[in-house]
Amino acid sequence: MDAEALYADVFEKVASHLNPGLGKLMGFAGFGVETHAEGCYVWDHEGRKFLDCLGGYGTFTFGHRHPRIVAAVKDGLDHLGMSAKAFFSKPAADLATRLAEISPAGLDYAFFSNSGAEAVEAALKFAKGATGRPRIVSTHG
Repeated sequence: MDAEALYADVFEKVASHLNPGLGKLMGFAGFGVETHAEGCYVWDHEGRKFLDCLGGYGTFTFGHRHPRIVAAVKDGLDHLGMSAKAFFSKPAADLATRLAEISPAGLDYAFFSNSGAEAVEAALKFAKGATGRPRIVSTHG
């Protein structure tokens, strides 16, 4: 698929099934279709190279496709894949131990979650359990 056809295909799908307003805004601003990334750079469908100043909102602290991170992920997938959490996990146990070692005294336990929503839910439950208070104060709007 040539660059123009790729852009038209992705733009139409974003506008129809993802976020029409964002599609229009990004199209107006001249953003293209990301085709690959390496280190701190991202390339679009026209081959233009951009410095990634967002870094995946913090998920690419070490850049895109950092060789040591890619190697570690591949190694994990080659051996364990996605855990069903039905068995003990040595990597999880090792990470929890290391986190306890570098955390302030008294922070001896770790809780690993799959998403931000799950992390917030757990934090609310931990707060209720630690304080004994049954209610949460929140705001709306």
